[in-house]
Amino acid sequence: MDNHTPERTCVVCREKKDKKDLFRIAKISESNYSFDEKQKMQTRSIYVCKTHECIQRISKNKKYNLRIEDLLAMVNLLKKQSKDYLNILKAMKNSDHLAFGINMVMEDLDHIHFLIIAEDISEKNDKKLIAKAKELNISYVHYGNKFQLGEIFKKDEVNVIAVKNKKIARGLID
Repeated sequence: MDNHTPERTCVVCREKKDKKDLFRIAKISESNYSFDEKQKMQTRSIYVCKTHECIQRISKNKKYNLRIEDLLAMVNLLKKQSKDYLNILKAMKNSDHLAFGINMVMEDLDHIHFLIIAEDISEKNDKKLIAKAKELNISYVHYGNKFQLGEIFKKDEVNVIAVKNKKIARGLID
């Protein structure tokens, strides 16, 4: 019995992932692409991570001309599949299991098991956090904006929230 799982590479972040964890974007003509939700179109295609970050970055890429309807369809699928992190975090805000803000998170990285990064974080801070997360094998997700994450802790804005409890992190990841 063959347990082979097909892998593809995201054209945006260049990460290899299982094919099922990526959106397929089919090549319609030399400069036009279309979201292939069912992954059945008989044509060459590219793959994009199922993250707001990669969808946002491909939407700005001139090489892959995607219609706004396709981008919206991908974002809507993401919303259906994503957990409601904001309400979960609001319920946990007074626990010792959370850290927030870039400085607190960077200082506490040895005890962190999951990161929730604002979608509108600066590119510099985003790259810094993701590099550290990958280096230390910490799972992360881009979710909500700085204002929404800040509301949880009654702050104007928060760039990142870290989960320090392993069991809670596992529950948020799975």
